[in-house]
Amino acid sequence: MSGNKWILEVYLVRTASEDHPVITLEFENLPQLRIALTNIPNHKYVVEMPTSATAADRITLLDLRAQGFDIAVRSLNSH
Repeated sequence: MSGNKWILEVYLVRTASEDHPVITLEFENLPQLRIALTNIPNHKYVVEMPTSATAADRITLLDLRAQGFDIAVRSLNSH
């Protein structure tokens, strides 16, 4: 997966497969990722930010979390 794209891992909630994503998607930009989140509700999410992510992008992810999305954020440095 590319370090220039937003990565979204989608996990089932309260199932045996909670440790493994049911799907992993790549996006060119944060607005595309936000659309996907609204189309795949009621899951757990891990978002991997691209190296080009800004402070405003991080705030947007925090806002999504405040709206009830179960989002964990991972930066490329955490691997």
